[in-house]
Amino acid sequence: MASPQRRTLVYSVRLSPGESNAIQRIADARHLPASTLVRSWILDRLEQEQSAS
Repeated sequence: MASPQRRTLVYSVRLSPGESNAIQRIADARHLPASTLVRSWILDRLEQEQSAS
C-alpha cells in the first residue's frame, strides 16, 4: 500500500532581479532547476540551525 501524500507548504520570497539572476546562473551551472537549488540551501541551513540548538 502506498503511503499517503504529505501536505507541503509553498513560501513566496521576494528577490531582486540581481539575486534571482545569480541563483539562476548557479542553478544552470549545476544543471538544476532554481527551485531545487534554493530548497537544498534552505534544508541545509535548517539542518545547521537545528544542530546548533
